[in-house]
Amino acid sequence: MRIRKFFLVLADLVFVPVLVFALFNVSLLVYGLKMGNGQLTIIRNARPISEVLTDAAVPDSVKAKLRLILEIREFAFTNLGLTRNENYTSYYDQHGRPIIYVVTACEKLSLTPHRWSYSLLGKMPYRGFFEKPPAEAEIARLQAAGFDADLGGASGWSTLGWFNDPVLSQMLRYPEGELAELIIHELTHGTIFVTNNVEYNENLASFVGCKGAIAFLAQRYGSDSPQLAAYKQSLIDQRRREKFLISAARELDSLYKTFAPAPDTARCLAMRNEVYTRICARAAQQGDTLYAQRLRKRFDKSGNTVVMHALRYGEKQDDFETEFSRFRNVAMYVAWLKEKFGK
Repeated sequence: MRIRKFFLVLADLVFVPVLVFALFNVSLLVYGLKMGNGQLTIIRNARPISEVLTDAAVPDSVKAKLRLILEIREFAFTNLGLTRNENYTSYYDQHGRPIIYVVTACEKLSLTPHRWSYSLLGKMPYRGFFEKPPAEAEIARLQAAGFDADLGGASGWSTLGWFNDPVLSQMLRYPEGELAELIIHELTHGTIFVTNNVEYNENLASFVGCKGAIAFLAQRYGSDSPQLAAYKQSLIDQRRREKFLISAARELDSLYKTFAPAPDTARCLAMRNEVYTRICARAAQQGDTLYAQRLRKRFDKSGNTVVMHALRYGEKQDDFETEFSRFRNVAMYVAWLKEKFGK
């Protein structure tokens, strides 16, 4: 999920409610039933966009964003070669309420994410909940077990074709470029998904989402348009912070590799905190004091999960850029990826 501000919340959750088939594990079965029920509740209460667009009670601003999403969606299929489906043809109004809570966790003295096992998807480094209390209970359980843990939200998710994913009302808050990035990101998950490789999937969806959004804005407004220029600048700013956190992750990883197999936990945590302090000081030196303060609070609350988000969504971007340079456009790159993974 690299959509906006991934370091504050997880921007993306990929899950499939068919986990209910995991009958060999009672807790997994219960979780799957709850998630399946939550997903079906959303689907039952989602309205076809075609119906929403004719509803006089719906504000014109909402209708304009929904029309834009339909345009982005068609562009993704026709111009980028993503696999056509019925996602984002319906609309779910959240009425201002959060829709999903996402739990992530990591070892305290290594950059090893905690992974949950799912019967069809393999192991995933996050778990979603449609209600906050069970998410908070999972956080407490993980922390009691000695993990760093974080509770965030999600801008959207993909059910990988098991359901027709609706447009969520919170998506409509995004500017045009970021909205295009989000929609294309999620549709990429429905086109290419590699089991047991979340980092690859999220980095790839982030890369295609950004490249696809640039192509969409260029076609809609022109290559010299202010809309495209503004979006490209936002990507530069985003990538700068992303690289900063990836650099921080590498600094932490170097420290953790010096620890003995059975380290003095208190001493090692103190050393980790010193690195956190240096990282935040560097952020402040770059002229972003407010960001440095927020980052310090995030480290104090969630530890290593802060940098894990950056790795999950941004670490492979340079690799994808090099790979992409062999192709003339996004569609050719997507076609190559589909052939590579037999999609």
